Amino acid sequence: MLLALALFAIGVIVLAGAYVNVLDGIESVRTDRAFEQEMRWVREQVLSQSDLKELEKGGESATEDFGKIHWEVQVDPTDIADLFHVSVHVMMDGTDEKAARDGTQQFMVLRPLWSEPVDREKLRSESKERLEESRRDAGVLSKKGKK
Repeated sequence: MLLALALFAIGVIVLAGAYVNVLDGIESVRTDRAFEQEMRWVREQVLSQSDLKELEKGGESATEDFGKIHWEVQVDPTDIADLFHVSVHVMMDGTDEKAARDGTQQFMVLRPLWSEPVDREKLRSESKERLEESRRDAGVLSKKGKK
């Protein structure tokens, strides 16, 4: 009888531990989904901003799940006219129920409004020269730039 009771107690303890782990996993998934949703919202705010100077100031907002959310944006031009590399760093303060989190997303954005006209023309001419040079190297164009 004692042996059966001891085995039952061990089984209950093991099952209770597994149940707690399942509950923790479900809460972790909920938190990850909420975090991804907030990151998506910040990305939409970044992509909707047409003024580069305002965008680089970053921003903050209140959230339902994580308290306050802050973001910083770094925009770097590329070798292609009007194409920019955008890095968004998001910091969430957290609440009593949710721990503080942060994350970074990087993406490319084609945004002519952010380009300086002088830089745009310089990049376009450099790109045109590279294209003509690669065509000459491939034998498509003669030295004068004509077929």
